[in-house]
Amino acid sequence: MKSKLTTRQFGELEFDESIVYHFPNGLPGFEELHDFIIIDDKDTEPLRWLLSKDEPNVGFALLEAALVAPQLYNELSPEERTSSVMFTVVVLRRDPEPITVNLKAPIVINHSAKSGKQVVLNSDKYSTEHKIN
Repeated sequence: MKSKLTTRQFGELEFDESIVYHFPNGLPGFEELHDFIIIDDKDTEPLRWLLSKDEPNVGFALLEAALVAPQLYNELSPEERTSSVMFTVVVLRRDPEPITVNLKAPIVINHSAKSGKQVVLNSDKYSTEHKIN
């Protein structure tokens, strides 16, 4: 089934419902939002965009953890490592320098279960503003 979203950033998007990921607990600060899609935009690669299906102007820039901090996968269970992709949230500012990502609370997407969650890691070795440039 096809659906449409209208966003400030991407205008009108048409997508298949099969790409919707359900976040049972929402995201911290957005607990009421449960369904998201991931957008690949060639103009902003390697960034991806996690957009709320329920509130289309709520979105987050993502980078795959493998690109910036592959060691984050060690924080997942062995089962999660084989069935999930981990993303870091890019901290967007008016002044883009330095570019930082949140390693403390990565987003874990399970493609086969079509589910997602944000995991807050208890380790002090990860920062909410890890510089990547």
